[in-house]
Amino acid sequence: MKKWLRGGITLCLTVAMLTGCSFGFGKDNSGKENEARTLKVMYYDENSFFQEYGMLYSALYPNIEIQVVNTNEIYNTLMEEHDNDYEKALAAFIEKEQPDVLMLEQTQLEKLGTEGKLYDIESFVMDSKYNVEGLVPGVIDAMKGYGGGNLYAIPTNFSTQALFYNKDLFDEYSIPYPTDQMTWTEIINLANMFPKDGDPLERVFGLKMGWSKDLSEMVNMLANTEGLKTFDENTLQMTIDTPAWASIVEQAQSVLKSDVLFYDDMLYGGNTDGVVYFEQNGDYYNNDPFFSGRLAMRVEGNYYVNQIKDAKTYAENPEDIIENWDIVTTPVGSQNPDASSFTNYYNLFAINATSTNAEEAWNFISYITGDEYARVKSKSSWGNLTLRTKYLELDTDRNYAAFYKLKPLNVNIDYTKVPERYQYEYYQISYEAFNKLNTGEITVAEALAELQLRGNELLATEKMTKEEQEKYWEEQNQKYMNMSEEEMLRAASGEAITTEDVATEDVATEEVVE
Repeated sequence: MKKWLRGGITLCLTVAMLTGCSFGFGKDNSGKENEARTLKVMYYDENSFFQEYGMLYSALYPNIEIQVVNTNEIYNTLMEEHDNDYEKALAAFIEKEQPDVLMLEQTQLEKLGTEGKLYDIESFVMDSKYNVEGLVPGVIDAMKGYGGGNLYAIPTNFSTQALFYNKDLFDEYSIPYPTDQMTWTEIINLANMFPKDGDPLERVFGLKMGWSKDLSEMVNMLANTEGLKTFDENTLQMTIDTPAWASIVEQAQSVLKSDVLFYDDMLYGGNTDGVVYFEQNGDYYNNDPFFSGRLAMRVEGNYYVNQIKDAKTYAENPEDIIENWDIVTTPVGSQNPDASSFTNYYNLFAINATSTNAEEAWNFISYITGDEYARVKSKSSWGNLTLRTKYLELDTDRNYAAFYKLKPLNVNIDYTKVPERYQYEYYQISYEAFNKLNTGEITVAEALAELQLRGNELLATEKMTKEEQEKYWEEQNQKYMNMSEEEMLRAASGEAITTEDVATEDVATEEVVE
């Protein structure tokens, strides 16, 4: 890894100027800070690791040689050696490589911790040298929740969204502003207060909730907010045929029947009513209904703040771009008002319980989750956010706390235990069932019963080996290549292609040949 340290003095000085910190960060005054040491880090890709973390850390600590152990080996060789069992393959990888620092998923913390494979880092985190108060609220409690009550890891960043709203539109129609921690029902009620008529090229819309008028998409959005799962990952049994799911589906149907929603496909003439709502004048910014003042509310990520700024700079008519806007938290579930399905933590770093280098491992984790690293990364990131709140407040005029006020809704599923056939096929089955419901072919009860039955059939299948997965996709690709144009269009619309359809087409083809 010494290639990353070439030019280290120059990079060192550059980082020092960027961060405003000294090389004494995190030192324990033990006299060992200048000793050459190796830190082994488990990560998915060496280049990505050094671009994201390693180069900065190596510049501050040139005596630490970081060795990245690539987790691709788990999938390339160890899964096959351990009967396609990811947990066994991961355990074998850790045992073989003995990394000091491990990057893990939320679903792995409790099991590895219970097995004694992870170091409880709470004493490190609560040390006065580590600014735990500067982290976004709830992150430590969430990590303890994932770890079964113990603190095994800290994430370096998170993704989230907020509800953006146009204050001028609310004022114009004398509608009260949305507030933090409203439910979807409350937000939809606000949206319905806006007018639903007017010239299609000028009318306003109350809310954007999806790409198109798709019942499946709407159902999933509402269900995720309430923390509903389609199946139980422990028993591998479907849980969708319930009154709670029926209520969600009925609400989704009601929302889609209203004329208050804006859909992305309205911009491209793909809306089912055939009405043109936006002129294609080539100006992306003025075509965005929120930018141009025709949309009252929409849920977007933090990147949207920068997009509004860009619109003010690059739009053909920047004076028409929205100025008076603010944000509140994304809609929450009725049973979980302090949590959001739109918030997720990423890159959870833990310490191997058998590491003989635990202090150096913590020094690394404390840096990449600390204030100085966050300050540097906050200036260059359009994606995930830093977990340090002081670098999330972009100005004092808006409610940026909405981005971090809610904790993640803990509905994570360990898909390494779920049969691949379910992962590959359930979405299409769901789409087809809800499409039939939307067209009136079946009832809500029939749709949910169908999904319960067909989902359980998929969950009952065996896990696939790597070779079986490759064969499966070869067969799917071949099936797609053999489909007629009509079948492709029907499949794209969610209409199932039956064996009778194929047989009928084969007969027709034979008659033509004869």
